[in-house]
Amino acid sequence: MSVLAKNIRLIRKELRCTQSVMADILKVGFRTYVRYEAGERDAPISVLVKLSRLGNISLEQLLTQEVGSHDISPVPVISKVEATPETKLVNFRKGEIAFRKPARQELMTIDSSEKRLLTLFRKMDVDLQKVCVESIQETVKGGSSAPPLRSLRIGVVNKRPGRPASSRVAKTKVSIKKKGRPGRKKINKKLLKEKIDRLKMITESISKITVK
Repeated sequence: MSVLAKNIRLIRKELRCTQSVMADILKVGFRTYVRYEAGERDAPISVLVKLSRLGNISLEQLLTQEVGSHDISPVPVISKVEATPETKLVNFRKGEIAFRKPARQELMTIDSSEKRLLTLFRKMDVDLQKVCVESIQETVKGGSSAPPLRSLRIGVVNKRPGRPASSRVAKTKVSIKKKGRPGRKKINKKLLKEKIDRLKMITESISKITVK
């Protein structure tokens, strides 16, 4: 399997979409998409741009580098009604970008390490994000070393009211599944349609590219 085929498959899995759904989002036939993912057919530039946008990676990364799950950070959906903010200043060395109308200043990643950290942070749950931020803040203050994030995570789990950490006993919960008709899990069609529409909005927000 080629690098591109592996990356296409990874992006789909990170988006938690089936091959059929991805084909719908990219506006290609199901069999055509399956061949893209299997490396049996070359995708046109328009499809490649959509895939890189959905995975929030560069086109160069998509084509030449085998990326991991920590590199994939799906972009947030931006309403097409909202006007694109006007850029005032961009400083790639400091990782700063300023906008006007509306006026605001933001930060951006300047290398692969920063992007990896941001991607992993966004994939954490809210509680773990809070622990991570507190750990970093304690490390920065006074240069003192803070407890490792792993130990903090364990501490959060162990501190439960009425149950000391030392007396915790692992218990195996036996669940008896009711017998039913075998088959696929029931899919909420409304939620699935909303997800497809959101991802389609991302691909439709891409400016048209003409290759000469």
